[in-house]
Amino acid sequence: MKALNACIALIISASANAELIQHTDQIAEVKFEGSSYELGLHVGTVAKEQILDGIDRYNDMLGEMLPGLNVISLAKGMQGQNLFLRLKTVSPDAANYIKGLADSLNRDPHLLLAVGMSDEAVLESQRNGGMGFLQDKPASERCTVMGISDGQGRAWAQANFDYMGINYEGLIVLNHIDDDGKHRIIQTWAGLIPYGGVNKGGQPILMNTMADEGKVREVLDGEIISATSTPSYYLSWEAYNTESADELVEMMAEFPEYSAFFSYTLVDANERVLNIENHYNGQTILSSRDRQAHANHSTYQPEECVKPFTSQCSIDRQNASEEYMKTADVDTSKEKVQAFAESKPLWKGRGKYVGTVTSTHFRVNGKLVDMYIKTDDEHPEVHIRNH
Repeated sequence: MKALNACIALIISASANAELIQHTDQIAEVKFEGSSYELGLHVGTVAKEQILDGIDRYNDMLGEMLPGLNVISLAKGMQGQNLFLRLKTVSPDAANYIKGLADSLNRDPHLLLAVGMSDEAVLESQRNGGMGFLQDKPASERCTVMGISDGQGRAWAQANFDYMGINYEGLIVLNHIDDDGKHRIIQTWAGLIPYGGVNKGGQPILMNTMADEGKVREVLDGEIISATSTPSYYLSWEAYNTESADELVEMMAEFPEYSAFFSYTLVDANERVLNIENHYNGQTILSSRDRQAHANHSTYQPEECVKPFTSQCSIDRQNASEEYMKTADVDTSKEKVQAFAESKPLWKGRGKYVGTVTSTHFRVNGKLVDMYIKTDDEHPEVHIRNH
């Protein structure tokens, strides 16, 4: 990714304070105080070249996944279903951010949602015989997350974000303080795809795609974006507005039907670690333990139910993570956890189509969170914090 323009590294306006930090040529951090609309407007201004380039590369990738699949067709389909208005109804905050981006980039909000809701595009490709989440090869799999808490103010978490090769560059971390003075950190690709961070309660939020639930819907011939489904961007944005495990549960269970299915692991240093999944049948399933690990399939269904809908690699990652967490504790060093995250079967490397985009370690002291983001051996670790 080209470095963002240094001449706008510090911007101060009447309504917002903003700072741009270009940590590496792959990762930029936008520190911003102001409304979500202003945040989107600012990100679209300082990173316009990178975002538009990312959209073009994403469009090319879609064509390789499934001939004929492209951003314009996806956006037109979403526009025909008034998806932005539906998002605005359930999450005004997410819609305001997208609207700010759209205004600064001079693009229709649906074009941005076509990229921001990338899981739906992958599922569309998968349903029509193109590349998807569930081919029987390691490259098709997605993320692995894990976290542990002593319940007395100390915790750590680790997340491997495994996704498309186009996501290796153009990473933008939104380090945002809103108009109410509440602080959240959202890791994104190109400002469009949220994939992890820290919520307003000072708790790491680890995200994963429920690839098996998408397959269940496919087998049952269900629509990816139906007339009654809630846009998944609601889930991928509102998670960072929560301040507790209870709020995350309420957010996930708010609506019975979504266009994509996610799992979240919330790591609270003063409570047990929450994992919650949303399912095609409208259920949310959750558990609270002192430690959790999650790959990209349901951990609450027996393996005989999972295997028809996901390749064995997903189960291998789940089993390996659970075994590791049995021996880990809150004192396990950052270096040891990172070494495990960068080992097989978790680590993907960087293949042409899919690989490990980032491996992020979270260290938590009460509500103070330090994030350590790694991409590849050619780039240094990036340190971002909510304090």
